[in-house]
Amino acid sequence: MLETNWSATTGSLDLSTLSAGYASGALTPTRVISAIYDRIAARGEDHVWIHLVDRADALAAAAALESAGYDGRPLWGIPFSVKDCNDIVGLPTTNALPEGAYIAQTSGQAITRLFDAGAILIGKTNMDQFGIGLVGMRTPYGACSSVFDEDFISGGSSSGSAVSVAAGLASFSIANDAAGSGRVPAGFNNIVGIKPTPGLVSNACVSGGGCVKTIETLAVFALTVEDGMDVLRLIAGYDPSYPFSKPEADLVPLVPAAPAPHFRFGIPKGAALRFFGDSEAERLFAEAVKRLQALGGEAVEVDFAPFEETQRILYEGPWISERALSLDAVLERHRDAIHPVTRQILSNSGKFTALDTFGAIHRIAELKCATRPIWDDIAVLMVPTTPTIYRKSEIEADPIALNARLGIYTNFVNLMGLCGIAVPNGFRVDGLPLGVTFLAPGFAEAKAAGVAAAFHRATRLSLGMFANAYPAPSEPELGADYREIAVVGAHLSGMALNHELLECGAIFRRAATTSDKYQLFALGTTPPKPGLVRTASGGSKIAVEVWALPLAGFGDFVSRIPAPLGVGKLELEDGSQITGFLCEAAATIGQPDISGFGGWAATYHQAAD
Repeated sequence: MLETNWSATTGSLDLSTLSAGYASGALTPTRVISAIYDRIAARGEDHVWIHLVDRADALAAAAALESAGYDGRPLWGIPFSVKDCNDIVGLPTTNALPEGAYIAQTSGQAITRLFDAGAILIGKTNMDQFGIGLVGMRTPYGACSSVFDEDFISGGSSSGSAVSVAAGLASFSIANDAAGSGRVPAGFNNIVGIKPTPGLVSNACVSGGGCVKTIETLAVFALTVEDGMDVLRLIAGYDPSYPFSKPEADLVPLVPAAPAPHFRFGIPKGAALRFFGDSEAERLFAEAVKRLQALGGEAVEVDFAPFEETQRILYEGPWISERALSLDAVLERHRDAIHPVTRQILSNSGKFTALDTFGAIHRIAELKCATRPIWDDIAVLMVPTTPTIYRKSEIEADPIALNARLGIYTNFVNLMGLCGIAVPNGFRVDGLPLGVTFLAPGFAEAKAAGVAAAFHRATRLSLGMFANAYPAPSEPELGADYREIAVVGAHLSGMALNHELLECGAIFRRAATTSDKYQLFALGTTPPKPGLVRTASGGSKIAVEVWALPLAGFGDFVSRIPAPLGVGKLELEDGSQITGFLCEAAATIGQPDISGFGGWAATYHQAAD
């Protein structure tokens, strides 16, 4: 029972554990919140919080939920934290500049949805001032550390957010990401960072100070990919009040799509794969490649030059000027209070001209165009989240150059409109964690999440800083906006027409087998396809794959299936019925019976052998 096994000092705060405990009555929100505040007190001055909700207020929120009774809301009783550049009604926002603090009057669509779902706020977290930095050191509130070693940086700019999740002080945290702030700290603290496509989540809650509105996005830190995506599904969506929100955000599939049995993944080619002398980081990434191969992936080296050039543009080019729109007045008013490194960076914001800006916009468009063929060839691009990790003393000695090194695999992502999911990968021999990030085109979060979750599970790493195992997997509910279909031939993973499913936003669900009432024939088509026919006797079991199609595209997909193929009800080995591909019996007359191979993929593999 959770009542006896869940530890107040080290018990996991993952959503599965807490929600199951709440539903069964084995856990209560007041017990969990009390344990969190005890953990906070035990950690002492860890520089995680800028504004900590008073313990009595958090317990009152938990007690109110208990009094009303468990109602099944997705975040009922779930504790969370928020990076301090995001507004919450009635609480101060500082952007890590105490002199600029103000009391927020609104919370914005995304954060309002969290409260509506039953979540309990623990506090607002520390950050690199104005969100400028990947180190977590540029703050007057004291620098967080990696939860695994006080001498090493936590990563930033969302430093306190990451540490709050890794240290078991919050189930998830709402952070921000323009250049890697929602990914780098995940890698340094053995947690997950979900960086959605810009425009998928409304940034209406983000303070004007320092926001890079054209590319920045909210991000989610969590213990597992599934937890992060559960939160993302709640906060994503079009916000008509926010000018950079995208209307198509309401239609983006956000259920993790399990990777197909065979898929291709990209890695940086040749000298582009850099670790700056960190042999342990290099070893861990090589192991990551092997792990993904064991999951059915085929590694493909890709030309990383367009991505590298784009990442240099972010801080060597005019995008720093966008911050000047909101920060020039702040810089003028509070110059002496601003962190020296931050002040140095901001002092360069005025040196770029409109010509520079448009030149950079045009160049990025060219680089995005150059990378499109890459995405046609791979499911995801896997990169190290960072090339290495640094001691605080190293960052203090060389704050700008080392910060730039940490961003070589992150800076380009938002400029190119991509999504990314950072997950733990393993530990160096000195006990410091590093991660990898799975990148995909804009609005392909479901694909990236599926691969990332499978990879994270395969690491068998514990969650955050405690020895808590990854929760047992469960097939996610798709909801009424999806329809499952069983494919048997050219639409299988790795086959000629699989791209048609992917282009429709289909999600791979599972491999399956029909009952022994079917025959499979090789049809003389281009590209080659099989025909599946139900038979009265002498049938075989045939391997199929079950995919889920968004309801909006299901009808169009089915309407484009050419004769003699069509869809009907298939009987699976377990006796269940599912919509799937069938063939007109007349079209199989005289065609080779390949039922003995057990499926179309096996036929191809046998032919290759």
